[in-house]
Amino acid sequence: MSKGYLALVLHAHLPYVRHPEHENFLEEEWLYEAITETYIPLLDSYDRMVNDGVNFKITMSITPPLMNMFANELLQNRYVEYIEKLIKLAEMECERTSLDSNFHHTAEVYRDKFYRIRDIFVYKYGKNLLNGFRYFLERGNLEIITCGATHGFFP
Repeated sequence: MSKGYLALVLHAHLPYVRHPEHENFLEEEWLYEAITETYIPLLDSYDRMVNDGVNFKITMSITPPLMNMFANELLQNRYVEYIEKLIKLAEMECERTSLDSNFHHTAEVYRDKFYRIRDIFVYKYGKNLLNGFRYFLERGNLEIITCGATHGFFP
């Protein structure tokens, strides 16, 4: 019986959504939500594994449009504005629920999460998540592959 191999590859892609002609553009929120809910938590989990002494190996693709958006100064600054709005909303929710034990803890969890995400984005990676992926690439924990600009995955 011959043995086979299985490779799980994380695939990171978003369509290009930079629109400098509009102050607020709905599709840009796709990027901001992905940064908040996927890319920063992913980098944070890599960081925790390093701190715990786990010698992990992960392969992931990052498409050219996503790399371009991560490195774009306008989108970086707009993301900071986005996360600051979430922090403000979470602070207001903490105040609103301060006497409601059913919801107050949840509001605090989100407030703390948004502060941590902002700090990771701004202070740890200098507003450019490619710095985080580069760090783990250079450590040998992460292999980054690419694909076509239009999202095609190359096996």
